[in-house]
Amino acid sequence: MESALNIRQLTKSYTSGETVLNSLDLEVPSGAIFGLIGPNGAGKSTLIGILTGLLDYDEGGIAIDGITLNSKNELEIKRKIATVLQPPLLFENFTSYEFLTYVCEMYEKTDRQLNDRINSLLTYFEIEDFTYVKINQLSSGSRKKLAFCGAVLTEPDILYLDEPFESVDVISIGRMKSLIRKLQARGCTIFITSHILEVVENLCTDIAILHKGKILAYLDAKTRKELQKDATLSEIFEQYVNVRHAEEGLLSWI
Repeated sequence: MESALNIRQLTKSYTSGETVLNSLDLEVPSGAIFGLIGPNGAGKSTLIGILTGLLDYDEGGIAIDGITLNSKNELEIKRKIATVLQPPLLFENFTSYEFLTYVCEMYEKTDRQLNDRINSLLTYFEIEDFTYVKINQLSSGSRKKLAFCGAVLTEPDILYLDEPFESVDVISIGRMKSLIRKLQARGCTIFITSHILEVVENLCTDIAILHKGKILAYLDAKTRKELQKDATLSEIFEQYVNVRHAEEGLLSWI
């Protein structure tokens, strides 16, 4: 199977001397709904930042859709990907409609059906009342949904979603999941980071566990089926990252 993403020996350190990604290896097959899970500070958002070109890295190599990620190929790669970050990066003084049309113009997605597509997405996520409202007046949940709408409109080959369900209401999470599955059916690869293990467990075809800058385990459908006969994803996760269970006596005062 072809790889949408191939990472070899990726290392990233900050000026403080902290190594966030440590010779990380990861391969994500094309067409997967891939979930990256790990404790706070594991390096998930740093990895997304590198893959989207927002952060530099120190060592290693990255190929996206078979194209080496470097300054020469940066524009070609950016036309293939879309990203929803946490928090989303939006144009604060644009209205929702202006933002979505601007994103589509950048990706050259400006056919006659664009208005219908924008309106249908805003209605689907129940934010149509904010069509002509400036983004700086939107709630965090509405901002996340708007960023997701923009990503969908670009028709990406690879979609990066960093904590996409944070601050989003339950109904909209279900609708986002439905759209993610539709995008996968059209051949899009979706790369998700999330703290909500239940959502990852039910949505993702492939899951990797990141801890202290390294991939500890890659669980494809077959591996998960075997492991999850006897344990939930949460239990498997705790085993890999050696979660220290709190002593019962610590909160005896409550």
